[in-house]
Amino acid sequence: MRTPASARLAVRVHLRPALAVPAVLAVLITGGLSGGVTAASAPARPSDPPAKVSSSTAQARAALAEARAVLSGRQRGDATMALRDLWLSRPALTGADRAAADRLLARPDDETPGPWQTQCTADNCYHWLTSGPDAATPDYVAQVIATVDGVHDTYVAAGYRAPKADGTAGGNAKTDIYLEDVHDDGLYGYCTSDAPNPPASGPYDQWAYCVLDNDFVGFPRSPLESLQVTAAHEYFHAVQFAYDFFEDRWLMEATATWAEDELFPDVNDNLQYLPESPLAKPGQPLDTFNDAGAQYGTWIFFRFLTEQLDAAEGGMPTLVRDIWRRADGSAAGPDDYSLQAVSRVLSQAGVSLPEAFSMFSTANRAPALWYQEGAANKYPSVGPATTVRLSNAKRSGAASGRLPHLTSATARFMPGSGLSAKSWKLKVSVDLADKATGPAAVVTVYRKTGLPQVLPLTLSSSGAGARTVPFGSSAVKYVEVTLVNASARYKCWSGGDFTCQGSSLDDGRPVAVRVKAVR
Repeated sequence: MRTPASARLAVRVHLRPALAVPAVLAVLITGGLSGGVTAASAPARPSDPPAKVSSSTAQARAALAEARAVLSGRQRGDATMALRDLWLSRPALTGADRAAADRLLARPDDETPGPWQTQCTADNCYHWLTSGPDAATPDYVAQVIATVDGVHDTYVAAGYRAPKADGTAGGNAKTDIYLEDVHDDGLYGYCTSDAPNPPASGPYDQWAYCVLDNDFVGFPRSPLESLQVTAAHEYFHAVQFAYDFFEDRWLMEATATWAEDELFPDVNDNLQYLPESPLAKPGQPLDTFNDAGAQYGTWIFFRFLTEQLDAAEGGMPTLVRDIWRRADGSAAGPDDYSLQAVSRVLSQAGVSLPEAFSMFSTANRAPALWYQEGAANKYPSVGPATTVRLSNAKRSGAASGRLPHLTSATARFMPGSGLSAKSWKLKVSVDLADKATGPAAVVTVYRKTGLPQVLPLTLSSSGAGARTVPFGSSAVKYVEVTLVNASARYKCWSGGDFTCQGSSLDDGRPVAVRVKAVR
């Protein structure tokens, strides 16, 4: 259930508690976002070079090897992205390699003997077998049709672009859904494209076809639940392809996993990815894509944003939709890359990326408090990077380190012996990177009763900031200082592993905090 807007405070002013916290307690949260944290400008858009849609022979062969391994079940991986990368690399392949790629990208009815059965609805066509290991029962087919058509209707009602028409592929221009036994290969399903490869300069929107398991028997959740979340996730990829088939992989998977939870919130299959998320790994860049599944865990970032910025249409938050509209790589689209799109949509809502990311990082320190389902679903959290106990005999402390881009680290300061009186305060000083690179710092006072007090620091142009907060142990359990590198500056199209196929210009930025107990 979404929190009523009337019971929630504007994100530009406050971090909102979860629904379980009485709304009247929200007045205890002070020191909002506006004017507090530096707002780095949205990253500049470089022109899209040929590297966006072309590969060397070596890269193409690597993509072929990965797709083979993932689709055969020999390697854990992301089938949709592996096939996307193979399709992207296909023009660089020749001979037997090209033939192998074409077989992997082929539709199931081109590779598996029939006869295939087909049923079309207003927007989709469904294809299945009635005998053999890939067979699907009539009841299951009806369930798939009702589920996928419902997913389509929900996305369109929420203002998303429908999947792109595929001409006569599959028999007509509708989106094709194939049922096949993919469980033995360790897959739930996937979507890909068999469209002709476009010119290197785009446009980048493409049609899709999708494959779902033929019965979802043997999966951790019930067959219906597995079908529901897989349909929501994979069909969202088909929608994404209609915007930009070549968009950054982390954004594609994070938002598709987010969409599962929006359409089928009671299934909660995406909870399995939270151990790889920023909740559990704050030192891992937000835009990480790896075999451990970090990209799936990043759905929690979009859940946080859509809980805080809760404008909705057709029963879904509009923020993710607006991000995909900014990422639109079709002929008429702005074609922002992932973090540009995120930054610009947040800016339109009056929040900068550093502001949003710093409050996200702060919320992750106590997810049971700040997320609507954080307590009920036992969202994970980790301890602080360092803990320093102060006393009357040792009134000063410090912590320092270096942060990769789009990460955070938290230092905890605890009042000890001789610091019980309420008159004790903690003077906090931070020294971060140049303000233009997107640093941020948030001080959170965890009281013995009531909500924490969340206080973003105002930073100078050089990244320095200071604030004095309550510290007496009679009222305060501890004070945490969350330091953030929210840089969105990249060397794009350089073959890197992060946003815009690039590498961060601001990895390893130094951060430091110094504290002193005073009266």
